[in-house]
Amino acid sequence: MTGYRMDRTLTLGAVELTVADLERSLHYYTHIAGFQLLHREAQRAQLGVESTVLVDLREVPGAVAPPPSSPGLSHLAPQVPTRADVARFTRRHLDAGLDVDLHDHVVSQSCYATDPDGHTIEATWVCPRDDWQWTDEGLPVVVATPIELQDLLDEPGASTPAGLPSATKLGHVQLKVTDTALTHTKRFYRDVLGLEIYARLGEKFLGFGVADYRSLLVVTNRFSPQGGTPAGPETARLLGVGVRLGTAEAIEALAAHLAEADHPHQREGDSLTVQDPSGNTLRFFARGAR
Repeated sequence: MTGYRMDRTLTLGAVELTVADLERSLHYYTHIAGFQLLHREAQRAQLGVESTVLVDLREVPGAVAPPPSSPGLSHLAPQVPTRADVARFTRRHLDAGLDVDLHDHVVSQSCYATDPDGHTIEATWVCPRDDWQWTDEGLPVVVATPIELQDLLDEPGASTPAGLPSATKLGHVQLKVTDTALTHTKRFYRDVLGLEIYARLGEKFLGFGVADYRSLLVVTNRFSPQGGTPAGPETARLLGVGVRLGTAEAIEALAAHLAEADHPHQREGDSLTVQDPSGNTLRFFARGAR
């Protein structure tokens, strides 16, 4: 195969999820998680900040949780501009009586919370690059050290009520995959999609991106390293992850490389849909196409 590399302007689009009760989800995402409602239909809602859609919710009435071993969403990570934004996200959940999980990853500091359907959201702030640490192979160190709650809540500005700020973007999406040692997954994201490995934790975690050691698509097999049970249509599950490329030509180049690699994909205008080896769907589209 050729030395294809992914378009370096790649950014993440919306994460598409099914939920059991759209009204219940809208209350959570707007009143607690801090998203804005951007578009609403009878059984669908798009939420984000200003004109940027971060989450696309589709109602499947009565949807239940998928099996824990299912491939799909591990978490989605809105990236906020300040540590105080993480603190405000944390405080809103605590005020609502919901659990939070706080972690210092060295490269970032985060608050993890769970929506009413069990989808995990990680509000994350990227630490200054001078504070990062590096592995022997030249990758950023990624660990999960607990953050002391009061220290975070004492961050200047943390007590000022506010939702997610307009500068929020989708920092990364972590996907659950199901192959031992991530062998097939690594080949797909690195060799077929042409992404760079920017994070690694043994045989259970890989982060992929295009520039600046920023992992945009992260995969983990810790939920099911030897195959899993797919999420059924009646479950609250991941439908797909949107991925923006810079131009229609970048979509064309990706399609040509997928064909050369003999990897199945579907093409429709300036968009392309492909699944990773575990069945997680990625929807690539040219920036401005939708």
